[in-house]
Amino acid sequence: MCRWVAYAGPDIFLEDLLFEQQHSLISQSLRARHASQVTNGDGFGIAWYGQRNRPGLFRDILPAWNDENLRSLAAQVQSRLFFAHVRASTGTSVSRSNCHPFQFQNWVFMHNGKIGHWQDCRREVESLISPEFYRHRAGTSDSEALFMAALSEGLQDDPIGAMSRTIGKVLQIMAVHGDSEPFRMSAALTDGTVIWAFRFSSDQASPSLYYGNPDTHAKDRAADGQVNTIASEPSDDDESNWHSVPEGHGLRWSGGRVSVFPFLPA
Repeated sequence: MCRWVAYAGPDIFLEDLLFEQQHSLISQSLRARHASQVTNGDGFGIAWYGQRNRPGLFRDILPAWNDENLRSLAAQVQSRLFFAHVRASTGTSVSRSNCHPFQFQNWVFMHNGKIGHWQDCRREVESLISPEFYRHRAGTSDSEALFMAALSEGLQDDPIGAMSRTIGKVLQIMAVHGDSEPFRMSAALTDGTVIWAFRFSSDQASPSLYYGNPDTHAKDRAADGQVNTIASEPSDDDESNWHSVPEGHGLRWSGGRVSVFPFLPA
């Protein structure tokens, strides 16, 4: 599996969350605490929003803990909203095009989980992607295919409905190939203004998903009830800073406020 973090709020340097936390994302790439797979060394990626509508994107196949360019960039770049991801492949190749986050225009998507029986299901899942979006598919991963299929279902106008419909269709495809491998997902997407995140699995064993305020931001944000971080796992040991998203639920972040809602496939 993988680990990821999404931030939205006042401009901060990327390194504040990626490197400086007690259990930062880079620490999680070496030793995740809330995942069955401890090491996430099959590449990494960051997407950040600045003055332009479309985000910057930097991805590579080196382990995140061993990339000097990432450390240098994170120390210099400030952003009001960014996604970061460290990858543990579930079977597809370790290549830059398979590293998260994935981008289409102003939209960004990242995913922790898998589509069961991916190699058997791949052709049928990819058939859910309309030609308009398939021409932008660069990799071979199930995660990118899920994003492209959701775009084809109208994600840009209806993110929650598009994700629900897409997962419903994927589950139907998986059922044809047996049920020995589950569908599991902890995912986040954004248009650069609002963030949506989802936690769902076909076997009630979704990857973890949290929202809250890490230690460096908790004191000045918790007082007014605002949230700035959504993540696979907490980046500090203070449980009062974090809330777990239940199985089969999603969340919507906007303007520092989070609303949690039930999420099931259509």
